Amino acid sequence: MKELIFNIGQEPDGGYFAHSKLEKGAIITQGDDLIELKEMIKDAIEGYLFDKPDQKPQSVVLRFKEILVLV
Repeated sequence: MKELIFNIGQEPDGGYFAHSKLEKGAIITQGDDLIELKEMIKDAIEGYLFDKPDQKPQSVVLRFKEILVLV
């Protein structure tokens, strides 16, 4: 796997979530802040690919989503 893309969003309570859609499934994780979220993403990738070390991504892209509500 060359690149793994995570969409990042902020929870109403202030925490963050990350979601990466894959061909067969998804990787989803969360953290209280961005530093913790990055560690949780690394851990989730390792857990998801523990039996497929040859599929480890060369890079991980974080895409931040922000919803703007116009009133």
